[in-house]
Amino acid sequence: MCTATYLPFRSDGFILTHSRDEHTTRQPAVLPRIHDQGGQPLLYPEDPYSGGTWIVGGLQASVCLLNGAFTAHVSTPPYKHSRGLVPLHVFDYRSVRDFCRRYNPAGIEPFTLILAEAEALTEFRWDGQSKHVTFLNPHRPYIWSSATLYSPQNMRRREQWFRNWLSNIGETRVEAIRHFHLNAGKGDPENALLMNRNNKLMTLSLTSLVRLPGNHRMLYTDLLQDQSVSLVFNQHHYAIQ
Repeated sequence: MCTATYLPFRSDGFILTHSRDEHTTRQPAVLPRIHDQGGQPLLYPEDPYSGGTWIVGGLQASVCLLNGAFTAHVSTPPYKHSRGLVPLHVFDYRSVRDFCRRYNPAGIEPFTLILAEAEALTEFRWDGQSKHVTFLNPHRPYIWSSATLYSPQNMRRREQWFRNWLSNIGETRVEAIRHFHLNAGKGDPENALLMNRNNKLMTLSLTSLVRLPGNHRMLYTDLLQDQSVSLVFNQHHYAIQ
C-alpha cells in the first residue's frame, strides 16, 4: 500500500515523503525513535505487528517501502516474513548496490523499495519471481503509488497531480511536499493521497525524511492519533524537537 515522493534540493540533499495507507484495524505504530542495528543508528517508526517499518533513515541511505511491484497481485500466504523487515535488511549490507546485487527476496510478498543516497537513487522491485533494479536520476522528482491499491489509470492521475504541483512550486520545502501529500486529489477520497475508503482503509500517517549534508531530519505525523514528532540525527547525536 502507500504513496511515496522523492524531491531533490537544488543543491545537495533531498526529501523522501511517505503516506502510509493501511487498514484502520491495524495496531497503531510506535512513534519514530533511534534503533541500534549492529552498531548503526537507524531512525524509523515501528509496526508492532511485524517489528518492521515502512520508512527508515540511516547515515548512508534513506529507504521506504511500498506494497506490490508493478501490478496488483493475489496474496498467497504464508510468506517467509513481513515485507516491513526488508527496509531494515538493507543496512545489513555494505552498500545499497551490494544489497541490490545479493539480497534474496524469495518467499516474500511482492514489494517496491525506494533507496535514496546523497548522490544516488535506486528503485528495487520484487514481483514474486524476479528482482528489477533501476538506477534513477537523483536530481529529478518522482512519485510512486502502491500497485496493490491503485490502478494504472489512477497511478497516472496521481502522476499528473504531481506534475501540476511541481509546475507551481518555487523553492523546495518540506512543508510544501507535505501539503501536497495531504491535499492532492481532494474530492476523490478513494484515490487522493490522503485516501479514505469507507473508514476501513485510509492514510494513517505521513512521514518525511529530509537529508542535508551532515544532517538528517524526520517529520512524522500519526493522522489518526493526531500526534507529531520531529527528530534530527547525525553521526554524533540525535535530538527530538
